[in-house]
Amino acid sequence: METKTIADICCSERRIKMNTILCAVNAALFIAVTVALVFKYRQSQQSEFIWLAIPLVLLPLLSLPITEWLKVSVDRLSTGDPNVIFPFTLVESGRITLGNLLVFWNGVSHIIWSAFVLVGILMLLQSRRQGRNH
Repeated sequence: METKTIADICCSERRIKMNTILCAVNAALFIAVTVALVFKYRQSQQSEFIWLAIPLVLLPLLSLPITEWLKVSVDRLSTGDPNVIFPFTLVESGRITLGNLLVFWNGVSHIIWSAFVLVGILMLLQSRRQGRNH
C-alpha cells in the first residue's frame, strides 16, 4: 500500500479543484459562443455561421474524448502499463519523446481548427461582398 504525504493529498485536491474550475469555465464559454452563433444565424440566416460553429463549438466538444484518451494513455505509459497503444508505442520504444508526440498532436489539432475558422471567415467575407454588390 502506498503511503501519501500531506503534500501529495493537498496537491491532488488542488488539481481536482483546478480541473473542475477549468471545466466550468470551458462549459460557460461553449454555451456563450453557441448562443451567440445561433442568435447571429437566426438573425441573418447566413449558413457561414454554421461553418464557424464547427471549429468554435463542435471540434472542442469532439476533442473531449480524445483528451481523455490522451490522459489515460500518458498515465499508462508513465506507470509502465504494457497495454500502451499506438502512437504511444513509439514513445515506449524510444523512437520519439512524449514531448514531441504531444507537440505534434497539438500542432495537428490547431491546423485543423485554424482551417475551419479560416473557411468560416472567408465565407462570411464573401457573402458580405455579394450582399453589397446586389
